[in-house]
Amino acid sequence: MWFYRFKQAFVALLLPWVLAVVTQMAGRIYLLCDNGSVESLAGLLTDVKRMFWVGGLFDIRIASLLFAPCLLIAGLLAFNSNNFTLWQRFWPWLATVLSTVVTALTVGNIFYYATYERAIDIFVFSLVEDDTVAVLKTMWSDYPIIRGVLCLLLFTTAAFWIYRRWQHRLNAKIERRSRITVSAISTLVILTMCFIGMRGSLGTFPLRQSDSQISEVKMLNMLTPNGPMALSWAFKAHQEYSNFPPATDKQGTQLLSQFFAKPTPAGLEPFIAKTQTNPVAKQSPPNVVFAVMESMGYYLERYDRPDRDLFGALKPHWQTDWRFARFISEGDGTIDSLSRFFVRSPNNNITQSSAQSLDFASNMFKPYLANGYKIIFVTSGNGSWRNLNQFLPHLGISEFVEQNGLKKRYPEAKLGTWGVPDEFMFRYIEERLAQAEKDGEHVLIVSMSTTHHPPYKTPDSYVKTDIKLSDAEKQGLSNLASGKKLEEIFHTLRYANDRLGQFISWVKSRPVGERTIIAVTGDHNIRGIGYPDAAELALSHAVPFYLYVPAAYRQNSHFDAARVGSHKDIWPTLYQLSLSETPYYRTGCDLLAEVPDANWCQGYNPDVVITQRGGYTLVGKGEFRPWADKEGLLLAAPQPMDAEQAQTFKRWQSFTDLLSWQLNRQVQELK
Repeated sequence: MWFYRFKQAFVALLLPWVLAVVTQMAGRIYLLCDNGSVESLAGLLTDVKRMFWVGGLFDIRIASLLFAPCLLIAGLLAFNSNNFTLWQRFWPWLATVLSTVVTALTVGNIFYYATYERAIDIFVFSLVEDDTVAVLKTMWSDYPIIRGVLCLLLFTTAAFWIYRRWQHRLNAKIERRSRITVSAISTLVILTMCFIGMRGSLGTFPLRQSDSQISEVKMLNMLTPNGPMALSWAFKAHQEYSNFPPATDKQGTQLLSQFFAKPTPAGLEPFIAKTQTNPVAKQSPPNVVFAVMESMGYYLERYDRPDRDLFGALKPHWQTDWRFARFISEGDGTIDSLSRFFVRSPNNNITQSSAQSLDFASNMFKPYLANGYKIIFVTSGNGSWRNLNQFLPHLGISEFVEQNGLKKRYPEAKLGTWGVPDEFMFRYIEERLAQAEKDGEHVLIVSMSTTHHPPYKTPDSYVKTDIKLSDAEKQGLSNLASGKKLEEIFHTLRYANDRLGQFISWVKSRPVGERTIIAVTGDHNIRGIGYPDAAELALSHAVPFYLYVPAAYRQNSHFDAARVGSHKDIWPTLYQLSLSETPYYRTGCDLLAEVPDANWCQGYNPDVVITQRGGYTLVGKGEFRPWADKEGLLLAAPQPMDAEQAQTFKRWQSFTDLLSWQLNRQVQELK
């Protein structure tokens, strides 16, 4: 009798188990059809098959982890007839809840991929750690929330009805007794299947996150895990980033020795450097303005042409001042990049962590503080976002200005989803520079813009230009947006560029411009494109690095637009331009040096490293691709690495872990 009940529970739960597997697989198929194409997947049939195979194993593992425990509970209740009757009434409700959760996470993973081109990851916690109201407004604007909720309710109702009908049908079957031997063997087989299903593997280890790396094509790797599994990894990563693991001497020695290609003992000493003698900067310290622009990447810039101006007032400065053509972001999100700019932290939760108030050796503002600079942070967004208003004062920021302060100072500024329009941020910076000139002080101003951000809306006062896209261009940007929304993305881009250009023009036209250095970069490239082509790996992370340096401060500078670099190189370059004989924490390269530093002068992102010769993928097994042309950002087909290239690849393979080690080492020594 027990086995009959147990078998019935197994058959009953088999239906929601199958539905969970099918739902997750359907989500993967949808993402592949929506983001892939016959052209982009040509020659990748083996990788696609492996994606579905490994992805299917992940689906089976999730379904088994959800429903195998339910079967075990049913097995315990099956010893008593009354208890099992209660189970028969209860399980359709439980199965409906679990099926709804799986479906909701699958759909959520689809929308998450549409936004970030990756499966659910630690950034999902932005819903509570960012400006929650702004995030919800963006979701309301960009996604069919009401329709989605209604469809989910319809699915829940249908699933419950099906499960109830399924149980009624099972109850109508006539009981058939089985031999004890058959029952025992069948029970063992069922339990073995559950165990294997929960592991997802017959190997030594259960199916793990590393198993999702099945291809050199990022999209296929991102589509392999399902929503529930990706969310579980995100929870694990979030817990790990909330803590700081020990930074051992053994690990540090290994990572430092690998990166510097010579025996190097563990410690922070290899990161300490000193600027050269700079008599002009010592006698007359320049103001420094470092503007980080939201989603300013090189991808959309390619759509600029004489009859489609995407730069406005920025164009003359863009064309005549110093700008590096092959430059990539180190972070792939706003807080990811800012955390690296502030304290060289690859942990983007550092601003909210238990270490937020520590005196970091890697505090990038310290060299300016040591030279008497007043440091100002200005953002057109909300200052409480990611706890910046609490974190930055610990680093020496003496003035923190955000949307509320700008709104108070300029009543005409209207608050949007993420803040006030960028023009008011630049207006304040102009006034603050003028005040510094009047008071005889030297300032470092770091700014973060917000206008060119979903849901993309220009101020009502902004006069839009006519931006027409061809059908081919619209098709190429279809993953990003379509119709009026696509046009508004270009309008916000031009608006942000134009206001930045007007600010630079103002600086150059005033006496303060003779002693003000301006640096501009993007926090990350535009997201939502997809970048399915492996040749676009460098382009997908490409952001500008623009420099305006007054003539008096250009001594010993050797500008070469073809030099490669990344975010890590901005501060070392600014230090050399504006400070004399000042110690600083070096994890990057002075891009204006006469002879580039062989250790540091490569562009780094956790996904790719770029050099003068080409790009190295740091995910998967790794490969080298030369540049497709002399000046562009596209990469050619993979080529075998020579000895020098293999050494470069090996060095930078360690850098992501080295950045984590040096941060954890600082926390370990300071706590």
